[in-house]
Amino acid sequence: MNPFQIQAYSDTTEVLIYGDIGNSWSDEAVWAKDLVDQLAEIKSNKISVRINSYGGSVSDGLAIYNALKRHPAQIEVNIDGVAVSIASLIAMAGNVIRMSENALMMIHAPWTTATGNAKELRESADMLERFASAMTTPYANRIGDTEANSLLTNGQDNWFTAGEALNAGLIDEITEELQMAASLPDDRFAVPSRIKNYIEENTMPDVNTDSTKDKQTSTEVAAYVKQERKRKNDIRSAFKPFTNREGVQAVLDECIDDDSVSVENARLKLLEHIGQVSGNAGPLNGNYSPDPAMNSSDDRISWGENKHHSDFIEAATDALLYRSGIKVDQPHPAARDLHGRSLLDIAEISVGQQGKTFMSGVKTLMGGGTNEIIKAAMTSSDFPLLLANTANKSLMLGYENEPASHRMWTRPVQVRDFKPVSRVAMSEAPNLEEIPEAAEYKYGSLSERAESYALATYGKMLKISRQAIVNDDLTALTRGPQAFGGSAARLEADKVYNLLTSNPAMSDSTTLFHADHGNLVTGAALSVASLGAAKASMRLQKGIGGKAFLNVVPRFLIIPAALEVTAEQLIATLVDPSKSNNTANPEWIRSLELVVEPRLDADSTTAWYLAASVNQVDTVEIAHLDGQRGVFVEDEQEFHTDAYRIKARLDFATQVIDWVGLLKNPGA
Repeated sequence: MNPFQIQAYSDTTEVLIYGDIGNSWSDEAVWAKDLVDQLAEIKSNKISVRINSYGGSVSDGLAIYNALKRHPAQIEVNIDGVAVSIASLIAMAGNVIRMSENALMMIHAPWTTATGNAKELRESADMLERFASAMTTPYANRIGDTEANSLLTNGQDNWFTAGEALNAGLIDEITEELQMAASLPDDRFAVPSRIKNYIEENTMPDVNTDSTKDKQTSTEVAAYVKQERKRKNDIRSAFKPFTNREGVQAVLDECIDDDSVSVENARLKLLEHIGQVSGNAGPLNGNYSPDPAMNSSDDRISWGENKHHSDFIEAATDALLYRSGIKVDQPHPAARDLHGRSLLDIAEISVGQQGKTFMSGVKTLMGGGTNEIIKAAMTSSDFPLLLANTANKSLMLGYENEPASHRMWTRPVQVRDFKPVSRVAMSEAPNLEEIPEAAEYKYGSLSERAESYALATYGKMLKISRQAIVNDDLTALTRGPQAFGGSAARLEADKVYNLLTSNPAMSDSTTLFHADHGNLVTGAALSVASLGAAKASMRLQKGIGGKAFLNVVPRFLIIPAALEVTAEQLIATLVDPSKSNNTANPEWIRSLELVVEPRLDADSTTAWYLAASVNQVDTVEIAHLDGQRGVFVEDEQEFHTDAYRIKARLDFATQVIDWVGLLKNPGA
């Protein structure tokens, strides 16, 4: 098979990387120059990269990674067999990374062979450390700086099965296994026993035999292997949201290793474990029996709670939001039945669900007064969860529905903690030089620069009193969190656009927009001519090493509200509005995405900006704490004051990563 193939399909182009990278151990190799040249010709909106490679040349791998990251298309990576060494770094270029269930990934520090005196050997070691530093960022973008540095400096071959890669955050999805199971040549890598055993377990048996009995046996084994892989994959998916909890990984390993444990039983073991860790003596649902025959369909456990309870919480949440005048897309079907219920009514129903008395299909608290109902609801029912769910949904609706133009052109990322984060921008790979016969190869080098930021915490707290529940006052529960959500979105937008208007100093001590950065042009009114000049400036941007043009393409036109009509007319027209004839308006101008932001008017009503797609070059990142996208709610009951507190918190930071994808025209 040709190790490098490109095949175009309608709106998607498939890039097949099946072979070594650069200098090959065999006659087949994927050379960076060939791949990069052909990538530049791809115009598709999506590129599907399929990888089965043992790695190879670090410089070639970095060049391929950078070319994929710079491309404006959506990059989807599929690891079909193995992604080893520098091939695993190429995989990190994907906006989405998938891995076959029987595939493998390996990450290690770059290595080489060298001869020479002590000085030459030290230079080789220094070069390897520079390569390792350049390789850190692609992995760190997914698993954090600390983990990435460890993988590239611990001196080990760090192997990952698909499940381990998913748990580590290196990939996004596990896909169904392929017939081409992962295999590794023993002469190239020191393969640990657990990986050898994994390969053996995940290799389909040979069914090409002349014996009918052997064929039948092999077919049965193949069917078992396929079923076992599916069982393991389904169990991993069920456990994925809870792997950060105490002891869950051990329960997962136990279920994976025991082929007699079904997916349903594994989920039950998970729920029982979570219940025990949380302080419950038994399963979360006391009505559930380990014997499936003893359970009705209404009593089956699904994702940690009784299905009836879960439906009630969702329906009551949507009903309360509707009563508050907050629009809910696709409300729960049962929300209509609870629409006329007060907070006190819903508290009573919540308490009744924990009891044993049924009345008209609804469990009720018999003979309890207001104080007893509220006390019982807050201490022994799902009512606090319902309150938190309602507040959180109100908060997210406010956050998502707030006009936030910055989300169109910035990149959302997640970081693992509040420590300073460095985002490294790597240079283009050095040009290859002609090597005369019998002459030595020369070392090249990569340049880099880094911008740093750290998360900060923003928040407010609301209190829901006992009186508010009795008086059926929904303001604090719905309208308050909704307003906080909108405030959080506005705060993010304020910080992002302040980066443009304040023109902060970058890591090179030069301001973001500056002639030395090639992204501050002479002021001119918005027109076809001024846009054309701005586009040319962006295309002429060079990499950090100053050796290659990046060919940056503008995708977004960012303007103050004062220029909205002018920009809309300019983008919508088929002809150049500044000409008296029918000179065509370039198609690229008509395809620009318009971003109108009134925050810019406070700084200038004439200045306008261009931004590249974040899929081509890093521009501005918006970082949130890992696992907590946007604003979120925490809740707590106050025993001494009969109050319920809700805290809205936003952990985020924003920073310009690379100025080459941004351009400012002060206007005229």
